[in-house]
Amino acid sequence: MAKQLKGTVFNIQRYSIHDGLGIRTVVFLKGCPLRCRWCCNPESWSKLPETWKNSNGEVEILGRLFEPEEVLEEIKKDRNYYRHSGGGVTLSGGEVLSQAEFSTKLLQLCYDSNIHTAIETSGYGEWEKLKEMAKYTDLFLYDIKHMNPITHGALTGVSNVPILQNLESLIEMGKQIIIRVPFLPEYNGTEENLMEMAQFMKEHGLQEIHLMPFHQLGKDKYQKLGKTYQLKEILPLKLREDGPEKIADAKLLLEQFGLKVIIGG
Repeated sequence: MAKQLKGTVFNIQRYSIHDGLGIRTVVFLKGCPLRCRWCCNPESWSKLPETWKNSNGEVEILGRLFEPEEVLEEIKKDRNYYRHSGGGVTLSGGEVLSQAEFSTKLLQLCYDSNIHTAIETSGYGEWEKLKEMAKYTDLFLYDIKHMNPITHGALTGVSNVPILQNLESLIEMGKQIIIRVPFLPEYNGTEENLMEMAQFMKEHGLQEIHLMPFHQLGKDKYQKLGKTYQLKEILPLKLREDGPEKIADAKLLLEQFGLKVIIGG
């Protein structure tokens, strides 16, 4: 008997309006090869279920094994919201490519059920796996952390070379892509990096970019997991006196290249 395909999911979030078009259900998958300094979901790094103690001191399990069909049934509960808002399902993480077979099957089930599909991805993984996933993905929310491969490696633990190569391959397929940037002025908000990013987008016909200002919403998770939070000395942009100015300057620079710039939450 064939082994039943299962994936590890650590959250299914309903009624999301920040992870693609319309009202969406976001499925968060465990497993990620990147170690971004600003990551707000350290519980997503390992593919395996984990535990921590919640605010009441109770042990909480992070991650549960699901069959794709089980997740589909949860997603279908919100079909009326999708129908009226133009929404659908978004796979997030972690990194969906870390559970590529499960992600592809779930996307296929949603696609075949006429549910709009999107994935949030760093793009770091094998092209053949991403290519298979792309057959059933309507929209890619694709992260660009930094354009310089050495700096990207220092910030995330991996090179951006395969990330940009995979992005170019998705563009050649004609996929709908929105670029997302976790925005930290000290790390990737320099004029040089933003201009290189904008030039890359213009050269490849990409039109929309979302800047996601740095926050510390995941800081407490690190302590619960026994991990070190690396950016505790950097204030969230909304608390910085120069925060609004930094965001406005970056937006203006990118708009000068004709890009549509959205400031995320």
